[in-house]
Amino acid sequence: MTPDAPIAGWSLRRELTRMLVLTALLPALLFGMALLWSQWQRDQDDLKLRLGSNAQLSANAIDDFLQGQLSGVELMADGSMRSGRTLDEELGKLLRAYPAMLRALATDREGNIVEARSTNGRPAALAAERVADREWFLAVRAGGRPHVSDADRARLYGSEPLVAVSAPMRRDGAFDGVLQASIPIEQYIRVRSDNLRRRGFELLLLDRQDRVVHASKALRWQFLDATGTVGALIRRGAARPGQPGQMRTRGGLLRNGEDAYVHAVVMRTGWVVAIIAPEQRMLAPALPRVGLLFGLLAVTTLGVLFALWRLRRLLAASMGRLLASLHGYALGGSLDPAQLTRMPEELQPLAGGIGDLAARMNAAFGELQQVLDQREHIIEERTESLRLAVSDLDRLSRTDALTGSLNYRGFQEAGERLWKEARATGAELSVLALDIDHFKKYNDLYGHAEGDGALRRFAGAVSSALLHADDLLARPGGEEFVVFLPASTQEQAMRVGQRVCERVRSADIVHAASPEGRMTVSIGVASVQPGDDDVEQMLRRADAALYRAKAAGRNRVSD
Repeated sequence: MTPDAPIAGWSLRRELTRMLVLTALLPALLFGMALLWSQWQRDQDDLKLRLGSNAQLSANAIDDFLQGQLSGVELMADGSMRSGRTLDEELGKLLRAYPAMLRALATDREGNIVEARSTNGRPAALAAERVADREWFLAVRAGGRPHVSDADRARLYGSEPLVAVSAPMRRDGAFDGVLQASIPIEQYIRVRSDNLRRRGFELLLLDRQDRVVHASKALRWQFLDATGTVGALIRRGAARPGQPGQMRTRGGLLRNGEDAYVHAVVMRTGWVVAIIAPEQRMLAPALPRVGLLFGLLAVTTLGVLFALWRLRRLLAASMGRLLASLHGYALGGSLDPAQLTRMPEELQPLAGGIGDLAARMNAAFGELQQVLDQREHIIEERTESLRLAVSDLDRLSRTDALTGSLNYRGFQEAGERLWKEARATGAELSVLALDIDHFKKYNDLYGHAEGDGALRRFAGAVSSALLHADDLLARPGGEEFVVFLPASTQEQAMRVGQRVCERVRSADIVHAASPEGRMTVSIGVASVQPGDDDVEQMLRRADAALYRAKAAGRNRVSD
């Protein structure tokens, strides 16, 4: 390390704090987070197991219920032609044997209802009602097998949710009609759904078209609502018979918009049972554990703060004694040996070293004072020289090195200063916007070195046309120049512009690419007007006048 290299400072208190945090707070935090994560994983595994078992049990129960109803209809359809009883008697027997059925009916092979019975005093079917377009009839007639329909609303009973179980009737081995029973599936499923809700779960039952057969109150669908993309995703992730399913997180299920965990199972009928647990179910048990972790951290933090407070008091007392001795030394005294015995062992070598240093510094102080007196005079002289150099540097920073006029920075500062003075005092202020005619052609023809020389001659010609000491010539850039004319009216500025044009022509700077054969200039003139908000408005008018001068043929002045 070189003598001039900075030494990084450090604080004993910060170091102690860092060590205590590393040895106390950080281990407690990491251990607590590990416990929380482990418990979270166990809770998630438990929820997955409960969702899966409830989904499978619900699917089996609904499947068994539907299959039982379907088996009764199938058995009745097979024996209806051999029993010797009428269809009306057969249907009545079926409804008595299966109380969950709402009504039963029989059709001919064309889909016309030939007999119907219902329970609870409800009307049966209209005599002329045809069911040839119903899904349960078409599926049985086409497949010749018993069928569980998708959910639908009964025509006869208004909007009541129903599921139809149907089986073919045969005569001499040929299809002779369909025996069908309507089941109010909602009544059966609601009992299971309410039981699940009491345990914090929601039940969603979808038919083969992913329409809602049943949805718990917390879900956002009603009977026969299409679930769209959400239903398709649930079906895609559902467990097939004999296969394990997976718990997934889905959005768009709950009315409150909260995400939820879902486990779905495909039933034997092709329906899908999904058991849903709101995400809050996982968060709720975690909150007390998080609170416990924060409590542990709070207690640990208080212990660390107490330890730091105690160490700080001990250190402050020891440093106070050391500083008191140093204060006496600063007033011309020396270190008190009695104070050294009351300091910690760790600080006593430091106090002894300071005492040795004090003696040396007292001797050096007198010599230093003499040197400082001598240096003070030298510093005053160099400060004045530096001030003058800075002033020259500031002036050069505003001067164009090529032409000696103001550069862009000087142009901006001078324009702003003159405009403010004119507005404050009510004095006149005019400006000339100059542009050398065909200067690009000059550079192309003679080269940039000759162009720089021509710019210097041009600036000299313009300066010779300015008669007042306050007139300022600036070169904002390239071949563009600006002249500020304080205390000059528009008419006076026009005359100055004419004089500048004449002086430039008189300079006789050869320009073979110009129609005049020599260098000329176009000038726009503008003056401050009462409505001007800033100097830019006056400069824009000067630029506009310059363009008019160019448009009129160059080598002239325009206002």
